[in-house]
Amino acid sequence: MTQVSDKHSAGPWSPAMLLMLAGAMGLLARAWTILHTARQGYAVDDLFDALAWNLVTLGAFTIDGTTPSAHVGPLYPSVLAVFYGVVGHRPEWVPYLHAACDVGASVCIFYVGKRLFGSWIGAITAAAMFLYPTYWTYDPRIRSESLLTLLMSAWLWVTVICLSSTRMVFFVGAGVLAGLVILCKPVTILLAVVLISLSFLGTDSFRVRMTRASLYLLACLLVVLPWTMRNYQAFGMVIPVSAGVGAGLWMGSDPLSRGSWPMPLTMESQIWDSAGITPLPYAHAMYDVSTDRLLRAKGWARITEAPSRYLWLTLTRAYDFWIGNSYYLINSDQGLMEGLTLDAADRGWLTATYSVAKRLLLIPGLIGLSLWSAWFHQSRWRELLPLYVFPIGLMLGYIPFTVEAGRYALPVLPCLMVLSVAVLAQTSLPMVSLRPREPLSTRP
Repeated sequence: MTQVSDKHSAGPWSPAMLLMLAGAMGLLARAWTILHTARQGYAVDDLFDALAWNLVTLGAFTIDGTTPSAHVGPLYPSVLAVFYGVVGHRPEWVPYLHAACDVGASVCIFYVGKRLFGSWIGAITAAAMFLYPTYWTYDPRIRSESLLTLLMSAWLWVTVICLSSTRMVFFVGAGVLAGLVILCKPVTILLAVVLISLSFLGTDSFRVRMTRASLYLLACLLVVLPWTMRNYQAFGMVIPVSAGVGAGLWMGSDPLSRGSWPMPLTMESQIWDSAGITPLPYAHAMYDVSTDRLLRAKGWARITEAPSRYLWLTLTRAYDFWIGNSYYLINSDQGLMEGLTLDAADRGWLTATYSVAKRLLLIPGLIGLSLWSAWFHQSRWRELLPLYVFPIGLMLGYIPFTVEAGRYALPVLPCLMVLSVAVLAQTSLPMVSLRPREPLSTRP
């Protein structure tokens, strides 16, 4: 297999020039969005803000200042707390932190593409990622997707290195990143298990492969276990990272909603009413440890009563993971045209049309190109395995235990972008000079 040459047929352009141009345009787009977008006070934004500021002022992981919290993974609130500790309680400055995460993620993806296919494909992919509107339109919100995308991109980069390197330090680094990602989003535990098992690939002796996997696992556990021990001391039960499984099992098994959020507020209220936990004292009360245990029991009972129905709902969330449910597509339950008209009245026809086209055309297009790329590069399947495992592993971790659709694919979209750019460049640009790939033995 070949890769695009970095030195020939480039004309006056170079990967560095492309990255600088895309970086300037992406930063301008983010600056414009930040300055012209009012802060959106979603419940999850307020949750992260409260946890972070209480960490700064009280030194405790709590929402109300007294009761310990295990609502979410602790990493993003901790990073936000460090940020607040430096700049003060300025939620309006958080978008700049997210923009910095976007820069870091794009750098990591550049090196992923460069290592697998060459500098040009790495630069084109990184530029496409940094200019992809969904990333910078999410920046004004206090959410963990920007940090998660950065961590996942770094984890992907190190994983690619691990498959072509014998140095143990990379496996330790991958384990540390795995632990950090789990502390950011607990549903990535399944992905971590799969990636640790990849340490056994190769032709080395069983002892060497076992050592790699053990170091990977040990590094991951050393990052995660202190938080698990804290949860056990605070709540008297084993909570590996956060509560919330119960809410996912209960709402995710609800046939009325098709098991996927967002949904009309009336429908969401009916679901919590039927669980017998209303009125909610605050927006995220369903993730309290005691309430989570109740919802876990109720949800599991409903699942065992109709397992085939829950299996179908889980399959629909595989679609929702990438595309989003019908309500997410148009922010309305009144049908496509009615919803599109309402969205256009609120945000303008350009934004509304792009929003629907992105989900119905762009994402399916990336998926199709990625499948084509996997077939085209089938001889290199082992080397490209991380690009396949990351999207599938994250999706399989999300769909059984979460209910929110439409934004969880953001951390693994770069994998599809690398594959898509690679196959388009290598099949549609025959005039570009190609050169043989470097043997793996020459790489660090």
